[in-house]
Amino acid sequence: MKTFAARLPLLPRLMLLLLLAAFPAVMSAGEMQAWLMFNAGSNETLMTTDFLEKNHLAQGGWKVSGTGVLQSEGGADTAKLFRMVLPTPKAIFRMLVTSQDEVNARLKAGFVTEGALGYVSLKAGPGYLAVSRFSKGDKLIWLISAADQKWAETNGWKRETNVFWIWPGDYR
Repeated sequence: MKTFAARLPLLPRLMLLLLLAAFPAVMSAGEMQAWLMFNAGSNETLMTTDFLEKNHLAQGGWKVSGTGVLQSEGGADTAKLFRMVLPTPKAIFRMLVTSQDEVNARLKAGFVTEGALGYVSLKAGPGYLAVSRFSKGDKLIWLISAADQKWAETNGWKRETNVFWIWPGDYR
């Protein structure tokens, strides 16, 4: 007995195979892999959804503080996550911002938005990963891993709050 695929010429069989291989990605197109990157040497964090950027940062001494998922569409209790930066002669100030009002305030203070990364949760949920903000003087960092949070507290950073949550993912 011949299967349906066996009766197709080679090119359509390859196209069918590619379609079946891509189907899981199409089904989860609303999710984006995200990494919260941390550089203890420069006291900076940033969130990225770009695999190449994550690898480039890792080569430069950054480490992953946490890995999860952002959503491409908003829903109840979600907000867009904006990545912002203010380069100064003395330091680089990075921000992760979840409200348009805060984006506007930071823009007035001289920050530049690097864009919206996706949607995050504003409330905790089962398995969600809390992203905590720490401050030290006028610097802010965001951390996920317990080890990074312990490092921050040991080195004089003050835990402010859980700012937002990201969804768990099995990405590496």
